[in-house]
Amino acid sequence: MAEADKDRELMQSERNPLHEEEFPGSWINEERQTNLEVIEIIGSLMQDEEFSLEDESSLTINKILSFLNKEIDENRNFTEALLIKGTVLYKTGKYNGAIEAFDRALETIPEETDGNLSLWTKNDSINYKYALKFKALALFKLGRYKKGLDALNEILAVYPDDLEIQEYKNIISVLEDERLIKELNNLPYIYPNVSDNRERKSRPVYDPDRYVRALEELDKGLEINPQDAEIWRYRGSALYMLGRYEEALEAFDKSLEINPKNETVWSFRGSTLYMLDRPEKALKAFDKVLQKNPNKFEAWFNKGSILFELRRYKQALSVVENALRINAKDTDASNLRDSILCKLDRGEESIT
Repeated sequence: MAEADKDRELMQSERNPLHEEEFPGSWINEERQTNLEVIEIIGSLMQDEEFSLEDESSLTINKILSFLNKEIDENRNFTEALLIKGTVLYKTGKYNGAIEAFDRALETIPEETDGNLSLWTKNDSINYKYALKFKALALFKLGRYKKGLDALNEILAVYPDDLEIQEYKNIISVLEDERLIKELNNLPYIYPNVSDNRERKSRPVYDPDRYVRALEELDKGLEINPQDAEIWRYRGSALYMLGRYEEALEAFDKSLEINPKNETVWSFRGSTLYMLDRPEKALKAFDKVLQKNPNKFEAWFNKGSILFELRRYKQALSVVENALRINAKDTDASNLRDSILCKLDRGEESIT
């Protein structure tokens, strides 16, 4: 938060020991200097919520937390110390600890009701929003979007016109849109053309504007948490729906960098490679899926479809038989098997 933006500045108590520079005379100079350095960093955090701790050593971070814990032990209702502790933990990736600190800070602020909101000081108002906002962000980092939305809604119940919080809510609401997420989770089927014409069967028609809007919010979500494999996965799915396959592949690859064990992402990656006319790489992706889950019907079906298009009919037949062992009633798999058998019966070349 900018220093000039007073409404976003963490409010200090009238007598805030975090900024006092008078220490007991028994402390040696080295300890005094250490505390002065700690207080300087704390002051920067209080003035600017964007202040980075990336360049600080773990030793310095521990000194800051030790200093804050001492202040909190002396005054368990020291709101600002709890808020700064939560901020330090948040900025150093300790999200569960940050949430606990923000919850403790909220306990020190009078509960908001219609009857006592007017009794809040400016400090209470700003600290309340700050604690809930960063609690929500910590929850988002942990993928706990529903609880994060609950925290944002608590802020909006008091400040319904807060544009910053509304923006965060819009971002996360995409990840709580059950219908959209269900669509983005639907694994694409590869339908080979049974004739010699290599044109692909048309994909289902989707509302492109819906996915464009979802992409905008997903990109904002990645600004909050660029290491969320699920957001990268959904971004890839939305791009796939829009036919932007190169971009989709990049998104799936990023998701797999973070979580290489997700079989669904491997399956999407295989379908994307197929759409990019890279069938051999697509086959390898589906093999990855089947290594992780040999009962994945879609992977068997899609692999069989690609092998059919490559005229590797004997291999295709074996693969499709595996799909039908999982779901014997699937008409697409049955039709594909019939097409393969027809090719083999006609003595057409089967490339092995």
